[in-house]
Amino acid sequence: MTIFSLDLGNKQVKLISEKTLEQQRVASSKKKKGESKTLVERLGAKILPSHYLDYDDLGDQRTALHTKDKLHIKKYVSSKDAEFAYAWGTDLHLVHAEEKFISTIGFEDRYSRREFKVLADMSIAELAIDYEEARTGILEVTVTTGVPTDDFTEDAVKALTETLLGDHNIKVDDISLNVRVKEVIVNPQPVGTAYNEVLDIDGFIVEEKASLLEEQVVVVDIGGGTMLIDTLKNMNLSNPRTQKPSGAYELYDRIVNLVTDSGIKGLTSYEVEMILRNSDPIEGYFFKPNKNESFNITPYVNKAITKYTRDVLNIISTTLKATLRNDTMLLTGGTSNLINQEEVKSQYPYAQFVKDAEIANALGFYKYAKSMVTA
Repeated sequence: MTIFSLDLGNKQVKLISEKTLEQQRVASSKKKKGESKTLVERLGAKILPSHYLDYDDLGDQRTALHTKDKLHIKKYVSSKDAEFAYAWGTDLHLVHAEEKFISTIGFEDRYSRREFKVLADMSIAELAIDYEEARTGILEVTVTTGVPTDDFTEDAVKALTETLLGDHNIKVDDISLNVRVKEVIVNPQPVGTAYNEVLDIDGFIVEEKASLLEEQVVVVDIGGGTMLIDTLKNMNLSNPRTQKPSGAYELYDRIVNLVTDSGIKGLTSYEVEMILRNSDPIEGYFFKPNKNESFNITPYVNKAITKYTRDVLNIISTTLKATLRNDTMLLTGGTSNLINQEEVKSQYPYAQFVKDAEIANALGFYKYAKSMVTA
């Protein structure tokens, strides 16, 4: 059975299948060191925004103005909302229609809403497009996914399962795809991180990590919009835990404010995200609003990161209070790559920063589903 792993977050969608992982393996074996790779080739996952756009609102914005290259945006028509077509892709941020973006962020009954169902359909299609069987017949898959701890309730899991289970008929550009989801596996989000550490890509236990199965593990997941702290005992949810609106965008906004106060105008939170993602901290951070100007914003970035790291540590210490019973702390989520890791480790010597933190949950969901097959 083909496995699709979906991490349908509030800010980003991370998608993994055997095909995306194979693309990563091929790229690793063939490409020379230092040669640029696509996101799939580097991480083994497709990463897209959790919002999309009515295709009619895209208008003539099909190319990047600075290069005239075609934007990486596709046209999707889902049987869940067949009267409308939607624009979605990794270049959606380049479209000047932010006020018209359709958001799927944490509203009440999220997993039953039309907006989320369309996002789920497009996500399934984005993985299915790599499989010839989805084009010529019906591709049967198991979908594995996860939800934040607060959403891991009987009603929410049932709603999510009903949204994902069954037939999905989606047209991507001119390609018709048919997918039948035979099984849905839903895990609490922090368990995905833990399984990613304990299991290898084929679902077998990694011997040197097996002790995590019996430990008390704290998972700190710092995402785009939220910071989640959960405790696992023997891989089961426990206390203490908390959820705070202290994700990456708080850091981005702080950098924007510091830079703006310094007299440098025009920097946006999205530009900050791209600068942090694509810069080497040793070489510094630069804001280039046009081809003629370049502003060194390194001091403001470093100051914001220091303050944000201290805020994160304060939230952790306030949540955990007594730490004597904790064996391991796993820090994950894309924003964990931005904070001062040495400062965290000096306060919590048992802290470990997860490799490929941005997609750790999706990888864990995938590995868990593989373990069910190989068991």
